[in-house]
Amino acid sequence: MSVSSYRPGVYSSYTIAPSYTGAREALTVGVLGTSLGLEKEGPVLVSRGDSLNGGTKIQEMAELLFGAGLGSFWACSLEESAEAGAWRSALEALGEAASPALVAVENAGAEVLALAKAWAEDRSKNQREALIFAGTGGDVTNAAALAKGVNSPRVILSFGEAVPQGLEAGSPFWGALSLCAAVAVLEDPSVSLTGEVMPGLARVTGAGYAQVETLLAAGVTPLCQAGSAVEAVRVLTTSTAVGGSPNRSFSPINSVLIVDFVMKALRQSLGSLLRGAKNSQTTLSAVASQLTVLLGDFLDRGIITGFEAPRVSIQPDAPEVCVAQVAFTAAYLINQIQIRAQIQL
Repeated sequence: MSVSSYRPGVYSSYTIAPSYTGAREALTVGVLGTSLGLEKEGPVLVSRGDSLNGGTKIQEMAELLFGAGLGSFWACSLEESAEAGAWRSALEALGEAASPALVAVENAGAEVLALAKAWAEDRSKNQREALIFAGTGGDVTNAAALAKGVNSPRVILSFGEAVPQGLEAGSPFWGALSLCAAVAVLEDPSVSLTGEVMPGLARVTGAGYAQVETLLAAGVTPLCQAGSAVEAVRVLTTSTAVGGSPNRSFSPINSVLIVDFVMKALRQSLGSLLRGAKNSQTTLSAVASQLTVLLGDFLDRGIITGFEAPRVSIQPDAPEVCVAQVAFTAAYLINQIQIRAQIQL
């Protein structure tokens, strides 16, 4: 700062920059739909500033996703008559091209969802975590049965005929796509999505008040009208049973998001320690210290509620393998408050 005046006083200079420029670390989104209007076959990266044909489904999708804060997304178009096998092939092609963390699928048929579930669970086992989003509407009983048939922490099924802003007609797919976008820009996995306003949606025709309970019990995410906005009553995965027994541990989507977030962060952090690492106590101590620092940070941020001291050792029969054992408790969000009052008159 140069001196521009010798007069006594207090002076200042400043610049103004926009505080919001979109999600800084948005998850990679992939979309599978029919007749999108893409000029190329196979997975295509769509970015802000790209020239898209007006009135096409891909242009309408771009408006919704970019409006939510995404800077780009991947899309793959299929024919209206595409069978389940074609959807599976499109998922695999999308996975190889983009490695998306979230995938919105327009076809919510039981067969396609079963294939998508298998694809997501297989990738997640190989450290390429992915979630599937699909939408359904119409009969509440059928929607509940569909979710129970899927029963996976990797599949999210929304309910409601959603209409994007600027359009007249809607479909359940728009609700699933909007929900996918809301999760993609959620920079903190421990932030609750209960009552979250769905980006880009103008209205929705969903379940009635009494039907919402049925959907939530089945692991379906109901979308409802709230004034001029569309809200998610509560965002759930379709996981309501584990090993045939009722278990809702993985029902809240935040439980899955937290686990994925923490494990990805631990892997990425330790990756730098592999270069030049030796089978020595120094290396073991460095790994343990790195894990402790990361887990402590997640504890301070409320992403986890506790953790045990990491235990690091060398595999006895494989001296080139370092084993790091961690144990932590993911934060479980409160979605209900009950007031129990004792009143005297």
